[in-house]
Amino acid sequence: MELQTGDVRPIRIYTLGRFEILLDGAPLRFLFKTPRKPLALLKGLLSGGLHGIRQEALTDALWPDLAPWSAARVLHVTIYRLRSLLCRKRAVVVDDGRVALDPELCWVDAWAFEHAVADARDPTALLWALRFYRGMFLSDAEHPLAYEARDRLRRKFNRAVLQLGQSYERIGDTQSAIDLYQMALDADSASEDVHRSLMRCLAREGQSSAVAAAFHRCRTTLMRQFGTAPSLQTEQIYRQACAARPPGSGLQPQPQPRSQSPQPRLQPQSQPQVSTRQVLCAP
Repeated sequence: MELQTGDVRPIRIYTLGRFEILLDGAPLRFLFKTPRKPLALLKGLLSGGLHGIRQEALTDALWPDLAPWSAARVLHVTIYRLRSLLCRKRAVVVDDGRVALDPELCWVDAWAFEHAVADARDPTALLWALRFYRGMFLSDAEHPLAYEARDRLRRKFNRAVLQLGQSYERIGDTQSAIDLYQMALDADSASEDVHRSLMRCLAREGQSSAVAAAFHRCRTTLMRQFGTAPSLQTEQIYRQACAARPPGSGLQPQPQPRSQSPQPRLQPQSQPQVSTRQVLCAP
């Protein structure tokens, strides 16, 4: 199964884990000054999704110090500059007080991720949908309109990861679940539920040192991002793993090499047999 097969839209925008614009397959580069306001407008439109965003919300976010009439005028100038930047006049649509990107011309990885997750009807389709998510939405941008979209996409990603991982666990394919949780945490390490699921699977496989390593990563991440400690449930899995270690093995976690995962067992016969790791690591 190939992602994006047959998609010939001239504008491709990557927002998950990176921000990059491709025009007819070529990366958009700026030889001189970066056009900050047109790019800020673009990020606002990306945050609004397929249906775009109200003009008033854009002007309030991007030009909060201007009078409404002045901000509206600057917005229309910036829309013109963004259309020129994307080399397509129809790329930005203004209709009934809303501004949006034209989905017939623009492909956006965040939109493709949401669509693929919503349409997934089996574990294989869900696994391929997760491949779109390579990191937080506009992770390097402190854009006022990006926070809600970032949180929504993160919740959908974590929910899909846990759903798929639990389906692997139910059929006894613990290694595929481990691979999935590890790759998910590499993309976005903020979910304690995913950390805990990984620890539970590692403990089930008897990898006590790996459980300890996962716990310390979880604790460091939660403290750095949220200023909180792991829950008692997470700590309990760690303590049980420590108690199960052979005497003299020490308390410091030792990294465990990742073994090759078996073929996922919940794949339709019509799909190629590929491992969880192969799908999530594919370029």
